Amino acid sequence: MIPHCIIIQSAYTDPELSRRRLNITRHTCIPSLAFQTRKPVVYIAVNPDDPYTPERLELFRSTGCEVHPVYRTKWKLYCEDWELPEGRKVVSRMDDDDVLAKDFCQRTFQTAPESGEHALIWPVGYVFWRETCFLLEHPGNQFVSIVTDRQTDPHAERHWKYHTRWSTVVVSRDCGWIWVRHGDAATSTLQKYRERKLRGIDANRIPINLRAIVRAVAESGIPSSNYREHRSPSIRYVLKENANAR
Repeated sequence: MIPHCIIIQSAYTDPELSRRRLNITRHTCIPSLAFQTRKPVVYIAVNPDDPYTPERLELFRSTGCEVHPVYRTKWKLYCEDWELPEGRKVVSRMDDDDVLAKDFCQRTFQTAPESGEHALIWPVGYVFWRETCFLLEHPGNQFVSIVTDRQTDPHAERHWKYHTRWSTVVVSRDCGWIWVRHGDAATSTLQKYRERKLRGIDANRIPINLRAIVRAVAESGIPSSNYREHRSPSIRYVLKENANAR
């Protein structure tokens, strides 16, 4: 049976950032891996000099997944050597602050064709921004998985390119994930990603505690509304101070 690998980048060089992200990971990535109906094999990049690496690895092992640490001294998302197994495999990616539906791995793996290279698409999911859920439909989102025989890094380019260049298989049109936004996220959440506001999520398929996530992301600051604000530390500081004054 071919393996289903999930790659996760957590090689932090700033201990304080690592601590904040680990707190978010406890309530997002970790429980969503723990409740998967089919366990993936996790390949996680961690910094050997990060004081939180042992605790981080222990948390990931507590999910019941097989965990392979990839030790790196720099945070690198694309063109990383993830030390994946040879031969045919399904490869998914998630960040350590993301959430997957409980059947994400099972249905992704079951959908993978037996031959050829394909992009496996979960086009619909949720954005969780400023304590509010939004519905997002985006076929080139970061939760694109691939099935491949490549021996080099199969996630060497941005995921929307796989959707446009490779043969595409839609795994499901059910909501498959939650994209959690906060002040320490690498990018902001543009208006086009939060056009449809919701009252909540499908808790049967994604049994996550949103209130716990709200508490966990509070330390990381308020997520910006556009790229211009996100690149301005002064504006992010004002947003955080305003929130503290409420």
